[in-house]
Amino acid sequence: MARYYFFIILMNMTLNIILNVPMVLVENRFNGSIMSILLSIPIGSLLAYLFTKGMSRFPKMDLPTILENNLPKYVYKPFLVFLSLMWIASGSFALISFSYLIKTYIMPEASLELISGLFVFVYIYGAVRQTASLLYKAEITMVIAFPVVLFIIFKAMRSDLFNYVHIVRMIHFTWELPNYSSVAAATYLFIGYINLAIFNRYIDSKKALRWFWTVPILGTGILLSSFFVPIGFFGINAIGDIILPWLMSADSLRMQFGFIERTVFLLIFFYVLMTFLFGMVTWHIGLELLKGAVQSMKKKTWGRSFLLIVGILTIIFQLQVNHREFSSIVKYWFNFRFPVEVLLVIMVYLFSLRRQNV
Repeated sequence: MARYYFFIILMNMTLNIILNVPMVLVENRFNGSIMSILLSIPIGSLLAYLFTKGMSRFPKMDLPTILENNLPKYVYKPFLVFLSLMWIASGSFALISFSYLIKTYIMPEASLELISGLFVFVYIYGAVRQTASLLYKAEITMVIAFPVVLFIIFKAMRSDLFNYVHIVRMIHFTWELPNYSSVAAATYLFIGYINLAIFNRYIDSKKALRWFWTVPILGTGILLSSFFVPIGFFGINAIGDIILPWLMSADSLRMQFGFIERTVFLLIFFYVLMTFLFGMVTWHIGLELLKGAVQSMKKKTWGRSFLLIVGILTIIFQLQVNHREFSSIVKYWFNFRFPVEVLLVIMVYLFSLRRQNV
């Protein structure tokens, strides 16, 4: 079962090629984004390693059980509720981002409520399934989708519209001091490992560590391509006026002999699958964490009702903000998420050291 660890990490890395991470990096491209990317690779990899190493010392145990065994009830229960909301927010932000994308490129005449409602329905359907079934879905989805994404990245870099001069010009800003927002956003690509909080019940973390060296390699390639490929198409100045830079880049590509001429439609199709998967996983883990703090949530009816309320609130929130306002909110959320992630990793690793020394 160790392979599922890498599918979950790959899901998070691949999905954020086109969603919220590149927007933050592009916004700060003249203010330290490149140095932030270079810093985020060792930081994200180290956090992933420490958390995986820590969880490997708790075989077949999930985060609620670990916290229950190491913290008093009045501490671990509120903390689990807080973490649950963080996970659910992550899925909700992906839902909103992709709803905007679908409306822009696929269904311009459809209402956002309808598109978001479809995502909420799929999210809830998947989130209340068994944990093992989500891992199987992750494997099938990523085995199909990831090669297509790699093909599109390769095709983009081979395109006549891709100008390496823009990349060289961007590299001139490498030595600008990093900024916190860019580091927080870039490290988000590596955060798939954190799903071991629940998936550790089924994943053999010790075996996963043997192949952990692939994580920084994949993260480096995906992070650099998510930042530099759109710049190669539009230049270091024009890229700042584009909300979804990777989608615009993909829309510049054509497959002359393909059954779908516009590459962007192929990309969107597979990203819809990955967004469904991401939402199912994040809402499922959020619900499982909440069950660790609130016993009544273990009833299926309560769990579904809670997720339905979350879905309705997500749609209401989406209708209250435009896309640029939403992008700013996501940036603040990245900034808030990063120290929470660090705190959780340190906590689990210290608990694992205590367990090892007992």
